[in-house]
Amino acid sequence: MSPQSLPNKIQPSTGPRRLRVCRAATMLVIEPLDPCGEHRPVPVDLAVLERFSRLMAAQGWQAHVSRLAYDRIYAGQRFSLAFRRGSDELRDMGHALMARLA
Repeated sequence: MSPQSLPNKIQPSTGPRRLRVCRAATMLVIEPLDPCGEHRPVPVDLAVLERFSRLMAAQGWQAHVSRLAYDRIYAGQRFSLAFRRGSDELRDMGHALMARLA
């Protein structure tokens, strides 16, 4: 597509919108993402997970915030590692986060 064929006025993106797709007897509903984390598999605030990730990095271990938020098995492994082998602050945080998974 050449630049001349683009519309003159480009609208900014407003992000995902609610969408309904009806086909036969099935309906697909795409809802907006849950920014609060109430319905995520790991119900912990992202700021807490970011702090945990920084503490893990200071110890030389990886902890990806997006995986911590959506992958319960990965989160449990990282929290357990922090609880068993981390510094005092990381150990306390790992223990508290493991309790949130239960």
